Amino acid sequence: MTDSQPPTTRPRIGLIMPAYNEADRIEQTLGSVSRYWADGAKLSRIYLADDGSTDSTITIADHAARSLDLPLEILRLRHRGKAWTVRTAMLQVAASTDLDYLMMLDADDELRIDQLDRVVWSADPRTIYIGRRSGTSADNSGAKASPFRRVMSGVMRLASGLLLGIHFRDTQCGFKLFPRALAADLFGQQRSTSWTFDAELLLIAHGISGIPVSEVDVTWSPRGASKVGLLAPISSGFALLGTALNRARGLYRPIGLPRVAVAGAATSPLPTSPPTSSTGARRAGS
Repeated sequence: MTDSQPPTTRPRIGLIMPAYNEADRIEQTLGSVSRYWADGAKLSRIYLADDGSTDSTITIADHAARSLDLPLEILRLRHRGKAWTVRTAMLQVAASTDLDYLMMLDADDELRIDQLDRVVWSADPRTIYIGRRSGTSADNSGAKASPFRRVMSGVMRLASGLLLGIHFRDTQCGFKLFPRALAADLFGQQRSTSWTFDAELLLIAHGISGIPVSEVDVTWSPRGASKVGLLAPISSGFALLGTALNRARGLYRPIGLPRVAVAGAATSPLPTSPPTSSTGARRAGS
């Protein structure tokens, strides 16, 4: 197979959905996943990474999975925020499976799972795929973002380009696929606890390591009030500045190279995975 030829078989994909207090929306989300699952073997594993929810997210998810006969595994994690929830789940699943790709998808069903069919698979197995939200797509019309969200998106694009040197239209879209073989090295270097952690990952993967990134047009359909606060532009700017300083200090290394290959990395240990509140994953219905 040459670089110009796409893979002959679809990669095996594990779906990881980070969730925090999504009791009002998780049943609909799992319904969408179940319909996609029933339409064909397009997913190999399904995980709900619960960020220490204080509502009935886990109970509702468990009941819905049983009712839908959906093989859902629930990762019960301490409340540390989305960045650390995604990091922990990615590291756990990468270490315990032999899947080809790990997919991050927000659990609010604002980005439907069936848009996975829009991915045009590359011959390069290192390729990372990231969604970019648009008002319309080939087969659906999505909602338009609010003026505040449009401003936030513009700020993120500008700041990511100026501070990190990465130029993607939508770094924060909750629709991403990472090669499992790279997950431990990539997420193991993640330091950001901010909601801008996506930009940090893209910096490490693409800006520093030269990993190819393919953008996928997806339709976004908002449900409920936005969780993005009015101070988000300021906090995001400081978070991206922190990531830029980490890069200047040599705390990131190209994926696949030993830590000692980067100046200062040997004396700056990477953060360890935060502890979980349970012993691991549980299969719904067991």
